[in-house]
Amino acid sequence: MQDIVSDREVHAPCTTAGAECETIAASRPPRDFRAVAACGGVASLAAVVIGAGVLIKPPTASAVPSFARQTGQPCATCHTAFPELTPFGRRFKLGGYTMGGGLTFEEAPPIAAMVVPTFTHTARNQDVQPAPGTSSNNNTVLQQTSLFYGGTIYGNLGAFIQGTYDRASEHTFLDNTDIRYADTAKFLGLDVIYGVDVNNNPSVQDVWNTTPAWGFPYLASTLGSPFAPPGTLIEGSLGGRVVGTGVYTFWNDMLYLEVSAYQNLSTQALRAFGEPGINDLSIGGAAPYWRAAFEYNLGDQSFEVGTFGMYANVLPGRTQGFGFDQYLDVGFDAQYQYIGDPHSVTLKLTHINENQQLNSTFFQGNSSNLYNTLESFKASAGYVYDHTYSLTAAYFDVRGSADATLFSANSLANSPNGQGLIFDAAYLPFSKGGPDVWPWLNARIGVSYTHYLKLFGGVNNFDGALHNASQNNTIFAYTWIAF
Repeated sequence: MQDIVSDREVHAPCTTAGAECETIAASRPPRDFRAVAACGGVASLAAVVIGAGVLIKPPTASAVPSFARQTGQPCATCHTAFPELTPFGRRFKLGGYTMGGGLTFEEAPPIAAMVVPTFTHTARNQDVQPAPGTSSNNNTVLQQTSLFYGGTIYGNLGAFIQGTYDRASEHTFLDNTDIRYADTAKFLGLDVIYGVDVNNNPSVQDVWNTTPAWGFPYLASTLGSPFAPPGTLIEGSLGGRVVGTGVYTFWNDMLYLEVSAYQNLSTQALRAFGEPGINDLSIGGAAPYWRAAFEYNLGDQSFEVGTFGMYANVLPGRTQGFGFDQYLDVGFDAQYQYIGDPHSVTLKLTHINENQQLNSTFFQGNSSNLYNTLESFKASAGYVYDHTYSLTAAYFDVRGSADATLFSANSLANSPNGQGLIFDAAYLPFSKGGPDVWPWLNARIGVSYTHYLKLFGGVNNFDGALHNASQNNTIFAYTWIAF
């Protein structure tokens, strides 16, 4: 049911898409980030918990191919258009990937695979080849190959584990991984799902398609524009480099609460997992992560509003002796879904505000400011007809502090600011079941177009090297096959 694609993104110390923010100069007085993180997280959770006091019982609600085999359900049960989840799909994941109803473990071990052949064209030829053995434009490659363990391990313990070969980096590595134990109980007359989760990418455990690991676009070219706007820390920079352990609960089919803590993986562990970019960054100590969401289902419609965030001490380049950079990311999200027959509509909003205290980066001379901010805003609207034809349009906006050192290589304005539009059209021939020879086959055949309105604070010649934002516009055709 839930398919996954590697979501590795490049993160500069002040770092895919955000809303308006103010420049914070180096003269800004220092703040206690730990206190802000604690207060922000507690306040956000409290706001949702207060809402729980007036909960009413909701109305009764009459991918990965290994999930489909295990449950006996077609992909359309859990996805509007994979990997976007339905309310049923969200509860399957919260239940620990252990729901039965189909083939048993002995009949079909929960193993699946995925291949992603792609074609990438940019409006202007790139200055250098985007990867070894590729051209400066018009590249047709097998972008990604993945092997999955997806389903029950034993009893109430289940997992989603992905190993991936990435063509751009030419690495095979342990990709997004989510292992969880879940059970149900009655408390104060309410139905409760509770669980323990271990994962390697903040927000990969989340069940809404508004958080970074699962946000649109679900698939993007790894050979496209090298000038994409920076992203916040939580938007993929820690994926595969950390291990997180947390507890979660879902009350009355409406209120979700989670707290987790992430710790750094050693260089030995990263090498064993094949992780590229071992020396890019690491975190110090435990990095707390929180998530709270309220979902209400009303017949064919569901509404969600929530918050998530993370505080982390970061060691850029794993360089000792200059202290840690400190990041506080606070996100807010909302989602509306209508799932009818044959029409489905999903609307999503995500806003992330990041405050940065760049101790290490500043004292190494890689930033002009000790304090920076970055904001990321994304909005998307998706329509699916008969679980077979999908159309999605999205807007992204990144804005942050000007920094004469951090962004000077890419920006005449010393700015991270960037805005753009993304359009995706896809055909999903097997959402209701694959061919008789392999009924669990799933595929998404599509084309997306990314149009950059602004990059690094400019439209024309934004970097002083005669690069214009529109020259990075990208056409990306893909065939996403899971079996």
